[in-house]
Amino acid sequence: FPAYFGEVPKPQSQTQAAADLIGQGQISASPMAIAVVMASIIKGHTVVPQLIEDQTPVKDPSAGPTKALTESAQLSQMLRAVVTQGSGAGLRGLPGPEVIAKTGTAQYGDHAPYPTHAWMVAGQGDLAVAVFVGTGESGSQTAGPLLKRFLTTAHNQVSG
Repeated sequence: FPAYFGEVPKPQSQTQAAADLIGQGQISASPMAIAVVMASIIKGHTVVPQLIEDQTPVKDPSAGPTKALTESAQLSQMLRAVVTQGSGAGLRGLPGPEVIAKTGTAQYGDHAPYPTHAWMVAGQGDLAVAVFVGTGESGSQTAGPLLKRFLTTAHNQVSG
């Protein structure tokens, strides 16, 4: 499945390495890559995305034994706390299974005032989705409402 997933260049300094750790450096990731990370957390093993041409279910080729179930459970717990106690509070109370999520806001550009990328990734049941807004206020304020609408609509379509 050809897709751009991102890039992790070697930091050229300790300062750049520190910036990378908090999402302000040169590391890039596509929304597809971030959604795959969330899907892997939900499933408890690495998920390999597939392009399907119809709606016929296919066996997940990435399914299999894993040693990551403990880590997946711990991450799910932390991501659930983002919704129940943190910046993902806008996703509280959505219909359907519990939502897990993470927001992200990163400044970019060469001159102040720096614009921000607004991210939010969420999982609900077997659904994983990432929202990226190129220039926004913050993950929770800009991407959050879009994600809430998407998850609500998806639930209504399935339940409907």
